[in-house]
Amino acid sequence: MRLLLASLTLLAIATPSLAFAEDVIDHEPFDKLLSTYVDGQGRVSYGKLKGNEADYKSFKAYVARVEAAKIDSKQHPKKARLAFYINAYNATVIQAVLADVYPGKKSVMDVKGFFDGKKHTVAGKSMTLNELENDLIRPKFKDARVHFVLVCAAKSCPKLQRKALTQENVYRVMNSATRSFINKSTSIKDGTITTSKLFEWFKDDFTTYSKAETVQQYLAKFHKTPEKFEGAELTFSDYDWALNKK
Repeated sequence: MRLLLASLTLLAIATPSLAFAEDVIDHEPFDKLLSTYVDGQGRVSYGKLKGNEADYKSFKAYVARVEAAKIDSKQHPKKARLAFYINAYNATVIQAVLADVYPGKKSVMDVKGFFDGKKHTVAGKSMTLNELENDLIRPKFKDARVHFVLVCAAKSCPKLQRKALTQENVYRVMNSATRSFINKSTSIKDGTITTSKLFEWFKDDFTTYSKAETVQQYLAKFHKTPEKFEGAELTFSDYDWALNKK
């Protein structure tokens, strides 16, 4: 036993990236806020969050840490970096909703440039929400499951998780969110699949970043009735951009 412990200690010293691997920032404050202000359907109590002085201050402090974060690929493993950017996207969306959408507007689409115009700071870099998602998260991490944990504040988006992602839970949460969203948003009848427009907008991700040859195959991997998907026609439901407020 002593020899084993000594060997592990030497391994940790020799490989500091393993010994000191950690999340990019502490996500616990965001975790507490999500569990408090997000319900089981992913709806957000924007008014209550903004109206609670202490919690709103905590939220703004978390966003400030997102802005100032320093990412080190040696210190922060891939899972920690992925969790950071997903949380950064979701927190930034909430911040932008509170600043520009709620309570006066019904949808993020009522704000010109919400996704592709307004700049935000993430880990010291200025970018739009679209740039964060499409120029950083998608091509850098090459994982189609991110589409089910990146939440754009619309009713048709995947539901916002009631927990922050961390390097420890990120893949588990993405798997659960993918399965949940696909089963909720996808139906099949008379050989026709009806599913979310996410699978039309990002169709290449679901084949390029997975072993699926078609979107149908990707859906079948997570759906409760996979046997019905082979050879089925694919159609897409309308996207409801109404704000995901509680």
